[in-house]
Amino acid sequence: MNDEKIYITNEAEVGLPPLQLARKAVWDYYRIEFLPSGYPGRRTDDVLYAHPIYGPYVIADYVAQYRSTGDQAYLDAACRVADAAVAQMTEIGGGLAFVYSPESTRVSSRMRPFYSGLTQARYVDVFTKLLAQPGTDRFHEPLAKILDSFLVSTEEGGVARFTKGGGLIIEEYPGEAPDCTLNGWTTATVILRDYARANDDEQAWDLFRQSVKGIEDLISLFDAPDYASSRYKLSGRATFKLTALDTDLELTAAAVEMPGSGTYAGSRAGDAAGEVVKDGPKRIGSGRSVSVNLLLSRVTWPAPNRIHLSVRADGAGTLRTEIGDAVYEPLTSVLPVRFHHHIADVEVVDGDNELDIEVPWVHAEHVAYPTNFGKKIAGRQVNQYHWIHVDTLAKIAEETGSDILRYYRDRWAKGPSRWADLPGYQDERIMLERFDPKKHK
Repeated sequence: MNDEKIYITNEAEVGLPPLQLARKAVWDYYRIEFLPSGYPGRRTDDVLYAHPIYGPYVIADYVAQYRSTGDQAYLDAACRVADAAVAQMTEIGGGLAFVYSPESTRVSSRMRPFYSGLTQARYVDVFTKLLAQPGTDRFHEPLAKILDSFLVSTEEGGVARFTKGGGLIIEEYPGEAPDCTLNGWTTATVILRDYARANDDEQAWDLFRQSVKGIEDLISLFDAPDYASSRYKLSGRATFKLTALDTDLELTAAAVEMPGSGTYAGSRAGDAAGEVVKDGPKRIGSGRSVSVNLLLSRVTWPAPNRIHLSVRADGAGTLRTEIGDAVYEPLTSVLPVRFHHHIADVEVVDGDNELDIEVPWVHAEHVAYPTNFGKKIAGRQVNQYHWIHVDTLAKIAEETGSDILRYYRDRWAKGPSRWADLPGYQDERIMLERFDPKKHK
């Protein structure tokens, strides 16, 4: 190593060599800070928590520096971080996973523990790179178990879900309801291909082929032609405005039916469909309105989602239902409600009512929100995820020759050439060109 060492964060305090200075903008964005074990984390409420996906970033950096310099200190550092990662993983359904937990990691806003298909794939990638170096045989066993984690269904606490056509969906944010975050899914698929190629592993090839089938089944649902872009995922929270007319009402329960996937209750805090009555039934006086948030998923398209409401009425009247909407705003990651669309006026009778209301997709297009420019790197807002979609589809299409994946790769690759002409993108804070870390050290 050079005599003069420049440390990006607190590597020196925990006995680790410097991270690459060329990636300083990225390390700054993630606010990397190392725990005493050598594992990287992020500080929340002045407490430093391990971040499951930071491990692969740091391991890959140290392996790359070892390969370019031959300095054993970098390989030792990579192994130390990898050992610390394995020590924090949990066995689930026969697989090994780094769990995002509200208690132990505090780096996710989700209320329930889960593990991520993307994070698991990142570990497959860096452990494969580690195993190509001398003295790293101890990582064979955890790598095999990490691969097994892709086979654990979402019902069992894993990341595997399947399309109607039998294709595999690798969930980045698994939950009760389908999420289908595209960048995590396609990135994991590419990593499985790379591993299968390098190791001639039939299990990995089978996972890859199943995942490609799943992507082919759903890829058209991610298109966002009005914004020359792609959608980040297929699910999203919708805000419903419920108005009582001619009677007082009490909303006691709510659920979302996603045809072909299931019906998901929204009556308990943390449930996938929303937190409708976590503090008890909602009273709606005659002529007054309340707002409730429910999770919808475009995975059912063209079939609409349906909301089921349990309502107690003080007399005959009507429940008016509207859904919030807005024009796409490139600096936000969720739908900012600016106006409402009328969905239905449903008659209610005195006493208990079970209401079934269809949510037309023509009024819910923005539930599956387009990729945005929410990441600020080197002082500019960048759209990182659209380019991940383009790059990963290119690699998958090259491997498989899939016509439909080639089509969307080409379509989305050309999209950014239109961004400068679209009114929604006219903001000096936005970087319309592709972010290049080499130009922003």
